[in-house]
Formats: sequence, structure tokens, C-alpha cells
Amino acid sequence: MRRAVLAIPVKVGGLPVVKSIEEAVERLKLDPTRPVRARVGGLTIEVTAVADEATARSAASVFAEIGPWEGETAEELLALLAEARHLGGQRSVPDL
Repeated sequence: MRRAVLAIPVKVGGLPVVKSIEEAVERLKLDPTRPVRARVGGLTIEVTAVADEATARSAASVFAEIGPWEGETAEELLALLAEARHLGGQRSVPDL
């Protein structure tokens, strides 16, 4: 299988400038921590990758935000988890 080799882009302001948005996306896939500049329609744009906050949060981080268990009822815990889900969680809370 042959891999596409990306040409070494020109650098402007320390950032690489590529010829298309598609090439910028490919470069971001190689290193999402570094922004890439692209020339598109006569404009120079800067493209960056951002962390997906919904998947970046773990259950442990949600429980840390809620705080220590202080004898809440199952209904109260479900309400707290439902609120966390409403704020960005992705999975449903199963019945206890």
C-alpha cells in the first residue's frame, strides 16, 4: 500500500502554509497540537484542532465535580448524574 507524501509547505510566521483545506486537515491528523495555515480562495486561514469536550470528560471527572458522597438517595444521585449528562455527557444513566 502506498502512502501519500505531503510536500513540505512554505512557512509564514512560523506556521506551515499549505495549498488546500484538505491538506491542512491531513497535517492536523499528523500533529493535532500544531495549527496549520492554508491558502483558500485568496485568503490565508489558520486551522486548529480542538479537543472534543464531551469525550474528554471521564466519569471520574464528573464524580469529582459532584463531590464526595454524603448519603444522597438513589433519586438524588440520578438527578446529579442527569444534570451532568445535560451539561455534556453522552450516555444515559441506567436504573439502579
